[in-house]
Amino acid sequence: MDVIGPLQLRVMKYIWKKGPSTVHAVHDALNDEAGAPKLAYTTILTVMRNLAKRGVLEQTAQGRSHLFTPRVDEQTYKTDILVQVRNDLFGGKVKAMLDFVQSTPELSKRRKV
Repeated sequence: MDVIGPLQLRVMKYIWKKGPSTVHAVHDALNDEAGAPKLAYTTILTVMRNLAKRGVLEQTAQGRSHLFTPRVDEQTYKTDILVQVRNDLFGGKVKAMLDFVQSTPELSKRRKV
């Protein structure tokens, strides 16, 4: 599986947390996030349709709107991406990847949330 972009990931995080959602629900939720730039409805629609084309979401007609359901759960996505990073950047070696994370201050520091 390919890495998805930052806005696509925001959409997926919402859907993974809330479950099957309409574009309207995702649009409202993302625009309600503190400090986040306001996004057009059509932008979210395009992002969600693109995720459906990539097989990450399933799009189902529901009356006049569409319901988008995750086809990939969050755990599977994270695992697939980490496997790809391990294989592509660290020659398939978990120890090399973990050593890199541990020895890189920007990665090993705890972030205050």
